[in-house]
Amino acid sequence: MKELVTVIIPILEAQINPTEEKLLHHALDILREYPVIFVAGEGADLSVVREHTENIDVVHFPKHFFESRRHLGQLFLMSDFYDRFNWCDFLLIHELNSWVVKDELYYWCKQGYDYCKTGPLLANAGDAPGMLKRIAGLSEEEKRLYGSGYAGNGLYLCRIERMTATLKSKRRVAHDYRHNPNLPNADSVFWELEANRFLPHLRKPTDIVRSHFAQYGVQYQNGTTLPFALTGISRDNIHEIPYFKTLPETE
Repeated sequence: MKELVTVIIPILEAQINPTEEKLLHHALDILREYPVIFVAGEGADLSVVREHTENIDVVHFPKHFFESRRHLGQLFLMSDFYDRFNWCDFLLIHELNSWVVKDELYYWCKQGYDYCKTGPLLANAGDAPGMLKRIAGLSEEEKRLYGSGYAGNGLYLCRIERMTATLKSKRRVAHDYRHNPNLPNADSVFWELEANRFLPHLRKPTDIVRSHFAQYGVQYQNGTTLPFALTGISRDNIHEIPYFKTLPETE
């Protein structure tokens, strides 16, 4: 019988900073009831990770995929990545810029969606393309603007079977996205704009529903309903996010 969900935590080559360590420690604590697997480059130094947990499971991929976030995005656009974990139904990809607020992972796996991720953080709401524009296709400049809105947005839940099927049916498009060095966060742009273009390959929640799944930490206002997770967290903004100001110092 398959596992329902596995948590995947990517570790890039760059040294983990104190904020990322805090996010890592919290993830291991709040998601301790689920299998957690680290993905890293071949020969990666994971000594910092081992300081937070004694026994770790690691799946290695070619080192170049972990040189930067752009390279990691290339890995997330390959069916081989998802196939490596085909012994479970879902993956929660949890980069070290996100914080799970409350353990609702089982709930979200049971909602019938194939892909859950909060939308981009855009300077103007009008920058989000409408349905007709999505079908017609965005220009390269529009894609770059849209992709920049996904900076630091490193949390998504996906159904493995549907992700691999989508990538295989859109192999050429995914290849073009993987090899576009000028497109930031190409993986997020692909899943948002291309996966359901012309034909619906993935069941996705509405904007309102996915705001309950995740929100940007800088947008969350205390007193409103907390989502499953906050994302877009970095050492540059964590001290300015109201949510973190309410946590005990031990956090």
